[in-house]
Amino acid sequence: MGSLDLLRQEIKAFKETKDLTVSDNDVITVVQYIDLKKAFNPKDPNQKFEPILILEPYARIEYRVSNAYVKYETEQNKQKKIDTTYHNDYLIHAKLADFTLFNDERREALEASNLFIQKYKKGEFTRGLYFYGKYRTGKTYLLSAIANALIEKNASVVFAYFPDLVRNIKNAFSDNSLELKVKQLKACDVLILDDVGGEYMTAWFRDEIFGPILQYRITVGLPILISSNYKMSDLHPVLAEAKDGIDEVKAMRIVVRIRELTKEIKLSEKRYDSI
Repeated sequence: MGSLDLLRQEIKAFKETKDLTVSDNDVITVVQYIDLKKAFNPKDPNQKFEPILILEPYARIEYRVSNAYVKYETEQNKQKKIDTTYHNDYLIHAKLADFTLFNDERREALEASNLFIQKYKKGEFTRGLYFYGKYRTGKTYLLSAIANALIEKNASVVFAYFPDLVRNIKNAFSDNSLELKVKQLKACDVLILDDVGGEYMTAWFRDEIFGPILQYRITVGLPILISSNYKMSDLHPVLAEAKDGIDEVKAMRIVVRIRELTKEIKLSEKRYDSI
C-alpha cells in the first residue's frame, strides 16, 4: 500500500473528513488539518485559534478565534462590571434558573428577583429587594445571581459583604481612599449589600457613611439590594446600638431609607442544608 493510500485511510478514519471527496493534490493539506484538529481542545480558552478546513477552490487551513476563548473574554469583560472587593463569597456562576425551589417562600423570592431584573433599566430607578432570614437560606446566592444578570444588562455593580465593608471603610483613613470609596458606593448603577446588621458599626459609620449613601441613592434614583439576618423592624435596634452610644432616631432614619429603596422578602423558613 502506497503512502497516499495510507493518508487517505487516515482521512476516512477521522469523523469530520470521512465523507469528503479529496483530490490527490489536497490529501496532505487535509491530513495536516486532522493533526491540528486532534491537538485542538475546544474547551481550552488558552487555545485562542481553532483550525478550519476550507476545500474550495482548493484545500487550505485557516484559523478563527475559538468559541472557548470568546466565552472566556466575554466573562472577563463582564466581571469588569462588578466590584467584589468587599465580598469573598460572591458566586460567579450563580444563576436564578438554578435557584432550588422547595417551598413557597423561595418561589416568591425567585419571582421577586426575576421581576427586578426584568424591570431594571440602567439610569432608571427600580425598587430593590431586602432579603431577610437565617444563615444558609439562599440570600447570598440570590444576590449573586441577580448581580450576574445585571452585568448582562451592562450595569456597574458593587457587591459588598457588609461587615467587610465596614472594616474596609474604617481602614480607608490610612491610605486616603475614603472619599473615592464612598463615591463609588453612592454612584454605582446597583449597590448590593450582603448581611447588613452582621457587625455592630460606629455611630460615625452609620451617620456619616451609610446614611448618606442611602440618601444619595434615593435622591438620584439608583437601586440597592440588601440581605440581612434581621427583618426590617428588627434591624432598627441593631442600628441604634452603635459602639459609641444608642441613637434610635438616627437608626430609624436609616430603616426608613431602606424601606423607600427596597421591598422586604422573607427567606427564613428552611435552611438549604436541611433539605
